[in-house]
Amino acid sequence: MRLAADGGPVGFDGGASLWHAGELASRFAVIDAGIVAIRRLTAAGDAIVLGLFGPGDAIGLPAALAREPFPADAVALAPVAVHWIPAAPLAAALPASPALCEAVDHALLMHTHALRDKIDIVSAGTVPRRLAALFLHLARRFGTPSPTGAVAIEFGLTREQIGQLVSARTETVVRVLGRWQRAGWFDGGRTRIDLVRPDMLARILGS
Repeated sequence: MRLAADGGPVGFDGGASLWHAGELASRFAVIDAGIVAIRRLTAAGDAIVLGLFGPGDAIGLPAALAREPFPADAVALAPVAVHWIPAAPLAAALPASPALCEAVDHALLMHTHALRDKIDIVSAGTVPRRLAALFLHLARRFGTPSPTGAVAIEFGLTREQIGQLVSARTETVVRVLGRWQRAGWFDGGRTRIDLVRPDMLARILGS
C-alpha cells in the first residue's frame, strides 16, 4: 500500500526549521535530499544535536504515530527537500498491512541507530576523537569515495554547527580543523566537506 504525501517535495534553506519542539505531530517527513539535525535547546540556550538524518530517512515518525508533540526541533543543516506524510492515514492502514508495518519498524530502527550514532560521537573522548568520529560517520552515511581513498560529502557545515554536533566550543573546533587542513587531511566549508585522508582520522579514533 502506498500512502500519499501532502503534495510534492517541499524545500527548506539551510538553517530553516521544519518544526519546533512542542508542535503537535500530525505528519512526519521523509527526506528526499539534504541533511536534517534533530536538536534541543538547553535552559541556557545551547543547542544539543540528538541525531543526523539524510536522504531516505523518516523523521518525526515516533511522535506522529503517538500523536504527540515533537520532542525536539528539526533543522536543515543544508538545503533540504522533504515529502510530508500525514500521520492519520498511516495509522489507519497499519493493522491491515504487514508490509507497511515492516516498513515502519525499519524506519523506527533506523531512527534508533541515528540516535545511537550520536551517542558514539559525543562519547568518543577528546575533541579530536569526537571530530574524527563525526566525519567518519558522515563519510559512511553520506560520502562518495574516490579511487585515491578520499571521501567527498556533498554538503557543508559551519564550524559552529560542527561544534554543536560534537559538543565542543567553536574555537576548539576551529583549532583542530585548522591543524588537519594544514596537514592535508581535511578540507571543508559551508558547501562541501572533503576527507582527503580518512585513514588518518580513523587512526586518531583508534580504529
